[in-house]
Amino acid sequence: MCVAVILFSSCTNTDPKGSTDNNTGGNTMQQSFQPASAESTASLENSLKTDSLNTDIRLKLAAAYYTNKEFEKAISHYLYIHQRDKSNLAALFNLGNIYYDTQQNEQAIVYYQKFLELDKNNSNVRCDLATCYMNLKKTDKAISLLRENIKMNNNHLQSHYNLSVMLKQTGKIAESEAELSIYNTMSAGQQQQPQ
Repeated sequence: MCVAVILFSSCTNTDPKGSTDNNTGGNTMQQSFQPASAESTASLENSLKTDSLNTDIRLKLAAAYYTNKEFEKAISHYLYIHQRDKSNLAALFNLGNIYYDTQQNEQAIVYYQKFLELDKNNSNVRCDLATCYMNLKKTDKAISLLRENIKMNNNHLQSHYNLSVMLKQTGKIAESEAELSIYNTMSAGQQQQPQ
């Protein structure tokens, strides 16, 4: 008898090169996850002292703190950006991701929802939002979001996988297996494509 252990995966946080969803803006929002040196962080801090309103510098500094897992410092910079520009997708995206990474699901939901108000078609963010709801035991909401995501973007691999996991946990085995089959077929097709 084989027993499979199934875990949820993030839709935006697992790929160190950036999001696979074309709607996220690629690496401009996703962290590179290469540890920043203290020297580069100090250099960015110095640059910010001379131009405290420079959003690009502040975003780079916040990203450096985020990659170094200095979450409070990263949050303070992203919040500063968000307070000055409520529509800054990079700040919203990364605030959601930091709270997601630190398992503060309620806070992650706030920022993911704000992001989706501005970019309603972002499959990766909606998938992570669904995972936050699942972590909070709000299964019906999570399943609904994933089904909506799949309806909008049937090729969103991680949504199929996470929906399979959630359906299995709620006892909907046949539906779970159907989603897992879709995931496996799509995954195999992606692995065969030349890179």
